Amino acid sequence: MKKTLFITLAVFSAILLLTTVQSCYNDNEEELYGTVTSSNCDTTNATFAAFISPLLKSECAKSACHDATSAQSGANLSTYAATKSYISSNKDRFIGSIKHTSGFSQMPRGASKLTLCDIAKIDAWLSAGYPNN
Repeated sequence: MKKTLFITLAVFSAILLLTTVQSCYNDNEEELYGTVTSSNCDTTNATFAAFISPLLKSECAKSACHDATSAQSGANLSTYAATKSYISSNKDRFIGSIKHTSGFSQMPRGASKLTLCDIAKIDAWLSAGYPNN
């Protein structure tokens, strides 16, 4: 009887220990993705034609997402005019989504977060007033 109780307690303790160890997981964004500095991310070429448009077309303006036909959640990011129109009234939503900020839908949906350098380039373009350059 004592042996059965001891084995039961040992198995229960082992299961509890394993579940606790595996459930404690805390990531730090800087440890995962590094930090963006001027030496590892050049934001000077963050023009719409050279960087923003190709990035949006490859990551966002795809079929059934934010292309002209689908424009999920009202976001058509397929052309400069459509992108500017959307960002003009949804800038916080746009940047919150790509930065995976709490309270916003994480974009691109079902894919990895954009790199910190890509986000820094988007920030630079937005800060410049999102010119058509």
